[in-house]
Amino acid sequence: MMTIGKKLHEKVKPHARRIAGIAHPHRLAILYLLAHDPLWVRDLVNYLGLPENLIAHHLKQLFVAGWVTKERQGRTVTYRLNEKTFLDLPKLLYDTPFWRDAFLKPPKGR
Repeated sequence: MMTIGKKLHEKVKPHARRIAGIAHPHRLAILYLLAHDPLWVRDLVNYLGLPENLIAHHLKQLFVAGWVTKERQGRTVTYRLNEKTFLDLPKLLYDTPFWRDAFLKPPKGR
């Protein structure tokens, strides 16, 4: 059964906040790099060629939205993807025909 009205609003609200947290090309690039390995801010500066303060701003937005975690080791901070956030995202569409058709049915031609 389709979720509608107030229940639908409550269902999408946390996802909207999270998605807004990655709605920038630099943030998506950071997520891409962190999907390979946890990184320090200095690494991200080197890979992206952006100023450290700009990288720090985007990392803060990703952290607040729940996309990354951070671990301080002395003066350095290591950033990692937050696996739980990525695993929660599909819950938005789990109960839809789109999800069943796209992900639960065997691929055509098999």
